[in-house]
Amino acid sequence: MYKKKVLVSIISILVLFGAILISIGVKSNQDITNEQEIKKTVIGALKIWEKLVFPSEYTKSPEIKIPAEVIEKKIKEVTDECKKYFSSKSGWLANRLEVYRNAVLAEAYPSSSIRTAEDKINDIKFLEIKINGDTAMVVVDVYEENKAVLSGLDESKIPPAELNKINNIDIYKTTSGKEEDIIKKKKEIEEQIKKLPKKTFLINRDAVIRYYYNLAKENGEWKITSENLDYHPGPQN
Repeated sequence: MYKKKVLVSIISILVLFGAILISIGVKSNQDITNEQEIKKTVIGALKIWEKLVFPSEYTKSPEIKIPAEVIEKKIKEVTDECKKYFSSKSGWLANRLEVYRNAVLAEAYPSSSIRTAEDKINDIKFLEIKINGDTAMVVVDVYEENKAVLSGLDESKIPPAELNKINNIDIYKTTSGKEEDIIKKKKEIEEQIKKLPKKTFLINRDAVIRYYYNLAKENGEWKITSENLDYHPGPQN
């Protein structure tokens, strides 16, 4: 009778131990699944930056005019991507839609003589993933490579005297100093420079950007609710 009780006790302990192991295993599997889904969301969001770049036929020079239908197509593409990864409930989706739309327009109508030719992510390193129920926090380093085309003066085709004159223009000395005269003079100089020979330069830039993401589970999917970043420029060529 005593042996039977001991045997029953041992069996009970083994069953309980087995149940604990199973529950731990289920929890671990769930954590792994969550981490995989979180990584997928973060990587997808990061890749949107690559999609901001226009097709190569428009990135050979910042002076190339991009058709309106191409710009609208690009905005729609980026908008669709944002909806996959950002939280609409938190308001972060609306924030990102505005940011990325403005980024597309900035590439289409550059205020300066520069346009992105390529924006490529070479590596993504997840430093930390903390999951707390249906929320999570992620820290990730992104190794980015950027190529841009810059339109500048072709100094080899401009006479030295004229080039020296352009480089040493003093607007304040050549005008009365009044605002309207300065504005007029600036426009005259801009028109003169437009007529001079141009050359396209390629600029390379590498950087490491550390992103800090907050995420929440919405309708069974992990969505980004906020982000911050630290920018660390790499060597430029």
